[in-house]
Amino acid sequence: SSGINAEWPLRPGADPGVKQITPGLLSVLHKQLRVQETVPVDELKTKWQQLSLPADRIEEILRLGNFVANVKWLNFLSLACTSLESNLTDAVTLLCKILTKDPEGGPARIPYDLFKQLYTYLAEVDGNITQEHIESVVAYLDNDAAKNENMIGPAHFSHSFCPKLSG
Repeated sequence: SSGINAEWPLRPGADPGVKQITPGLLSVLHKQLRVQETVPVDELKTKWQQLSLPADRIEEILRLGNFVANVKWLNFLSLACTSLESNLTDAVTLLCKILTKDPEGGPARIPYDLFKQLYTYLAEVDGNITQEHIESVVAYLDNDAAKNENMIGPAHFSHSFCPKLSG
């Protein structure tokens, strides 16, 4: 099967009043919603519309994540990142850049437990990445995290020795 990105056809000729999703707009949305672990779908749709983001795209992300009344915010954000990038490594890199407390242009590290949670979630939604592969990525990164105060960033999971996130 074709994985996460098969769900994201490019839409030419979109409504000119509607903005495309960008990393910057996802960051704005995250700043508004990050204090909540779970966000009611209606509230998320309202914030989405206030940023003039495409209504069809939020519906696709909600469907892909099987979100009904409430949305686990970080899971939604993770799926939104996959809609902007062509592969899982780039999507997780973008997610790290949005979630990091490092200064812009810095190493974009996030807590390792959070990385494991979100990577595992995205890999499971993708459906083409085996549990064994997820475990091999985590086993490789355990060592890096231990040497880096339990923080992990793109430099770690993009390293040539690290198994590819996408399997």
